[in-house]
Amino acid sequence: MATDFKYASQSDMQRYVGDIVADADGKRQIYGFQATDTTNQYQANNTGFIDQLFFDGIEGTSVGDNPDANYEYNWSSATDSVQVFISTADPNDMIIEAGFDNATYYDQMLVDASMELNNLLDARYPTPLPKVAQIDQNTASISQSKEYDAIVIKMTCYICVANILRSEFKMEEADYYHGLVTNGERTGMADRLNAGEFKLSYEVDAKDRQGAINNKSVAGSMDIVETAGEYYGQKFDLLKIEATVTGAYGVGKVKVHYYGNDKIWGQESSEEFVTGGLQSLAGLGGLLVRFQGSSITDGDTWEIEVSSADRKLSNPMTGGIELTRGTRGY
Repeated sequence: MATDFKYASQSDMQRYVGDIVADADGKRQIYGFQATDTTNQYQANNTGFIDQLFFDGIEGTSVGDNPDANYEYNWSSATDSVQVFISTADPNDMIIEAGFDNATYYDQMLVDASMELNNLLDARYPTPLPKVAQIDQNTASISQSKEYDAIVIKMTCYICVANILRSEFKMEEADYYHGLVTNGERTGMADRLNAGEFKLSYEVDAKDRQGAINNKSVAGSMDIVETAGEYYGQKFDLLKIEATVTGAYGVGKVKVHYYGNDKIWGQESSEEFVTGGLQSLAGLGGLLVRFQGSSITDGDTWEIEVSSADRKLSNPMTGGIELTRGTRGY
């Protein structure tokens, strides 16, 4: 196929289904080699399609003319036969297999699985799914790498391994892994994403109005332990709370950087004391934060991603109303 788009890599496959990957490579053995008129050249007929040939596990070299060096081969689609050159042994005493280069094989299977996942999610999601910066509290938001959600990577690996298992006629095991993604009971990961029970990182849900601390740099012993309330302001904002005065409750001070002058952190609030209670700082747009610890330190920062409470939720959870019938007493 022309596309090489995929949500997961071969290293992801090793993490999630490594034991199966180690045992599966889609190879099949070629039998019935007969000597030709050329010394050390042999031919097998009715082989079926051959992309890559392996000699006792060693990857052979495909040539366009007659093979004349060890482990060279030429497969002809017109005659459905393959000629090989072997001077060290009789090829019938070797394990000669047709298959694909391992890396190429798994890359293509991951591409196929990624397109299949797009088909499963296309009814509710734009495809391809976007990469987003995941929660990384030790890296500034502007420097965070974008990546796919772990659930997207996992679903791709499970679909991929299910397809590989089916190619080896291991149907029960294949159904198990595919069922983790989608099944008739609608309890698979893709099913629950489509139903709105699960959310991807880029989606807007009801909790986004309470903010998410996406990065912090804290040298002191005081930290933000809770956010509450609802943010009303920009559709999206990246708030930054910065400690400006070192000290305990009632001594330490903070200020807030927020959207303004057409840029993130374009405005800042005046300093306010840290109280230890749920407090609404100027610039937080209604969001409440609570600090806990013995002392805040000048220079400590917290970045909080927020979406406005009046922003429409994406992929809202679907549900039904359970109806019951009974008698009514008067």
